[in-house]
Amino acid sequence: MIDNQGKIRGRVSIIDIIIVLVVLALVAGFVYRRATPHISDIIRGETPFYVTFEVNRIRSVIAEDSVVVGDKVFRQHATRQALGTIVNIEHMPATEVMMRTDGTAILATMEERYSLRITIQATGSITNSGFFVNGNDHLSPGGEVAIINNRFIFPLARVYYVGTERPQ
Repeated sequence: MIDNQGKIRGRVSIIDIIIVLVVLALVAGFVYRRATPHISDIIRGETPFYVTFEVNRIRSVIAEDSVVVGDKVFRQHATRQALGTIVNIEHMPATEVMMRTDGTAILATMEERYSLRITIQATGSITNSGFFVNGNDHLSPGGEVAIINNRFIFPLARVYYVGTERPQ
């Protein structure tokens, strides 16, 4: 069966077979690692974390009366999935870049308008890919989310912070 040159029936070398098997094993291992989720990817399961949203140019009456610590915040979907509970609110005067007649730009404070930073405590998964609530809602700084509750709707709330430490 194997001749004196190490070939099977004079055609295929045993070394050739070993090389093909090693290459196939490497390819299979690579595909397995890329195609299947690993438990090691999950740092923590259902755990609390904090998300701060920034909302700009809100009328003063809404900023002062409608956003209340302790209220639940939902993502604006047909199913109204809960994101978390408001734990902190920061009010700042709203500003806007205005162009002067001479062509220079200034940062002007807007009358009767506020910028808000709304911090919520959410519960979800923290993975190597980021922070997730409701299974697959990914939250990352810079992203925009439409948030609502019974008193307000903010269609463009920008995610300012996401982390396990409560922001100051």
